[in-house]
Amino acid sequence: MRPVVAIMARAPSSDGKSRLIRDLGTDDGAGLRLALLRDTLDSVSAVEAEKAVLFTPPDREAEIRAVTPFPALFLPQRGSTLGERMREGTRDLLTSGFDAVVLIGSDLPNLPAAHVSTAVGLVARAGETVVLGPTEDGGYYLIGLTRSRPEFFEQIPWGTPVVLQRTLEAAASLGIPVETIPIWYDVDSASDLQRVWQSTGEPDGVARSTRAWLAAAPPEVRTRVGKKMI
Repeated sequence: MRPVVAIMARAPSSDGKSRLIRDLGTDDGAGLRLALLRDTLDSVSAVEAEKAVLFTPPDREAEIRAVTPFPALFLPQRGSTLGERMREGTRDLLTSGFDAVVLIGSDLPNLPAAHVSTAVGLVARAGETVVLGPTEDGGYYLIGLTRSRPEFFEQIPWGTPVVLQRTLEAAASLGIPVETIPIWYDVDSASDLQRVWQSTGEPDGVARSTRAWLAAAPPEVRTRVGKKMI
């Protein structure tokens, strides 16, 4: 098997995380997006598998390449919705010579590399399997596939608490076994950032870019993240 770990990445200079940035009241949204992306890329650096970056917007490849700390295949995202971009990205990678794809987002600054490595091992086994990394809010932070299956990306109510359940139902309807890896969380809110700050230990350890951004943020931003930062 030839698996690939693929990060769905938006260029930090492009708008994103609008709700989080609004809630924080920060003028440095690009800096936060860059920190989250850097830390996510660092998290997967230790995973022993080939890597790819599915980037958007399509004219920002150079920006993404400049912050990627490992050799990777760079492909532009295609599609207008999250489901379409994931569907087409999986298809593009499988037609590029890979036998299995593990997709993750770019807002996982302290994601344990062991979780991703476990997913790679599961999709590399014989037979078709779907691997899911559940999140606490009813979604998932990782999906691993060995075949292009549009059913996993269509008719899914993205951004709702039933994403994982609908994905499990799609797998059941197709008769495809599901493997799950440990639950984790992506960064969507100020409380998520507080968890990153509290759980990563020393500033030069895991999530160091996100921690550095938080440490340098104005007092009013840190207050919104949590009193324990003050």
